[in-house]
Amino acid sequence: MRTAIKGILASASMLALAGASYAQDLTFAGGWPPGSAPTRMLEDYAKAVEEYTNGDVTMRVFPLSLLSFAEVNAGVRDGIADAAANLTAYFPAEYPNLNMLSEFSELVELEEFAGELSSTAFAGAITEYVMLNCDDCQTEVAAQNQVYLGAASTTSYVLQCVVPLNSVADLKGKRIRAAGAYWARWAETVGAVPVSMSVNETLEGLNQGVVDCTASNTADFVNFSFIDVVKYLYVGLPGAQFNVPFTMNMDAWNSLSDDSKGQVMRANAKLMADVTWVYIEEARAGKERAPGLGIEYTDAAADLVQMNREFIAKDKDAIASIYKERFGLETGAAAAEALNTLLVKWTDLTKGVEGGEALAKLYYDEIFSKVDVASYGK
Repeated sequence: MRTAIKGILASASMLALAGASYAQDLTFAGGWPPGSAPTRMLEDYAKAVEEYTNGDVTMRVFPLSLLSFAEVNAGVRDGIADAAANLTAYFPAEYPNLNMLSEFSELVELEEFAGELSSTAFAGAITEYVMLNCDDCQTEVAAQNQVYLGAASTTSYVLQCVVPLNSVADLKGKRIRAAGAYWARWAETVGAVPVSMSVNETLEGLNQGVVDCTASNTADFVNFSFIDVVKYLYVGLPGAQFNVPFTMNMDAWNSLSDDSKGQVMRANAKLMADVTWVYIEEARAGKERAPGLGIEYTDAAADLVQMNREFIAKDKDAIASIYKERFGLETGAAAAEALNTLLVKWTDLTKGVEGGEALAKLYYDEIFSKVDVASYGK
């Protein structure tokens, strides 16, 4: 009898160990530095994945050490990391649809959408469109052996300068660091000179007079220490926001049970909310510190803001033409209209939202909960 009991207990222990071995340990490549605010949000995301799945799925975060942002797409595609913040703007040939949609973030600068929380609305609008309504977007992500799991958004881009800008005429000939195609087009249109420069080189560029201004979001004002150099920050131009999609290796995604997929969706709603919200918090911190450092942090002059909105009204049509010419996309006009409609919806939904938790619930209820996890990503 004692031998039989021992045998039963040994079998039970082996079953328990076997069950534990089925827990899937995934990796997330974070392109932000260790200790940065976005990295802290990734670490919270990893905890949420484990909590929501009751330990069936765990996620280890590797800030910068596994893949840089420039290496992310190939790295996740090939399974070097299971998931990442995939900055698709770095990969124009692979993601023409997603990048075209990202450029429509300029719409948030129009009077009906502009405001401190516009990034929360755009993140909701673009994620809803891609996850629920854009077959072409899903096809191009699948072609990279990945699954799209939402996108955060930075705060709007503003001019952060070492020289004053009081009128449209003051922009002529100014050297402005441009973070991408939208900002380069804007600079050329207003008579400024766009300068291609990585964000990591921009502080030195401002300090040495290589550029007069950087077009950067209001959180990077603090995150990349521009606050230590610039003397003027002008809100209201050039506008637009940088989209931060999250993707997972398709094989890793499809190795999960449907229940685990559903819980990862829930965690990703939290992730996109937390990253979007932490950019707002960082922007607020920078605005609060600026006066004590002698920085003029103010709305741009009325004629500059009006000029900017006139540029955007024309440029949103130009985006469709540019992507049609370069990539053969025929959907630009329809996508712009759809995103405009979704921005109306999300501007209303996010009005007065007070934190990442409330935002995550909105994203989950309105988007992630509506995805059929059994068929998504297959």
